[in-house]
Amino acid sequence: MMAQAEIALGDLQAQQEQHGQKISFQEYLKAYNSFEGAHTEWNAGEVDSYVMTNNLIHQRLLFFLATLVNLFLERNKLGEIVLAGLPMFLGDDKPARQPDLLIVLNTHRDRIKPTYLDGIADVVVEIVSPESDERDHGKKFIEYELAGIPEYWLIDPIRHEADVYSLAEDRHFHRKARSEQGKLVSTVLAGFALDPTILWMESLPDSDATTALIAQMG
Repeated sequence: MMAQAEIALGDLQAQQEQHGQKISFQEYLKAYNSFEGAHTEWNAGEVDSYVMTNNLIHQRLLFFLATLVNLFLERNKLGEIVLAGLPMFLGDDKPARQPDLLIVLNTHRDRIKPTYLDGIADVVVEIVSPESDERDHGKKFIEYELAGIPEYWLIDPIRHEADVYSLAEDRHFHRKARSEQGKLVSTVLAGFALDPTILWMESLPDSDATTALIAQMG
């Protein structure tokens, strides 16, 4: 599977070199966003491509967080969660990243288009994988901050670290302090609180336990 992905990635890179020119975001959506064997992101007219890797821990965390946040949003009628694969278009001169999870409040639902998000999300969530370690902690952190995204959740199963970064008045991300009980809390999603140790459990909460977690949030 890895060899096939590397071949596909090589073919994609060869296509880019052959064309030798920048493409618009709309052209990217048509030509690259469904490319098989590699993950791609539009980067101000160029296409960044990464080998797809199998990562069960990443998938389990993604499913759990998506379920948990979706239940919270539904219960409080706050907004919508968008799964990985939808580019966040910030302008012709900026990368259109595809975060693991995007949270869009009801007041900004008009930003959700069929194939992309037209503008910033209210909360961006990235789950760190070995191949995305540098980007999630570095490039994406800076890009999301410059874009003015109100909140960035950085979930790192490699180091068993989970942090919420809120955009302050100085236009920089600052790590949000945890609650007195040591839970992750959100500025954007009032009332949301999660014990981060749950994320590193060998078996993540099932549907009933996840529903119970939401009930505890009040």
